[in-house]
Amino acid sequence: MIARVTAGALAASAIIALSASLPAGPAAACNRMDGCIHDTQLENYGMMHDGRMGAAMRSGEANIEAFRSMDTAARPQAQPRRTSPPGPAGRRF
Repeated sequence: MIARVTAGALAASAIIALSASLPAGPAAACNRMDGCIHDTQLENYGMMHDGRMGAAMRSGEANIEAFRSMDTAARPQAQPRRTSPPGPAGRRF
């Protein structure tokens, strides 16, 4: 039992040591006292008041309309519905 505990402890410490040696990317956390949410809020406020948001919305609407027009042009026209049943006695084989 003691051998298993010792082996587990050694394995855990080896995993921790190996993971600590892996290269870490740049820190993504904000280190400011008041946090970075104020930067985001300020950018959003600026976009609303200097016209960037309106331009982005118009650009997005234009992209949606272009996509829809391509989609409708690529689709074949729907076939008209038949008024009489197909084939004898309405069976389809």
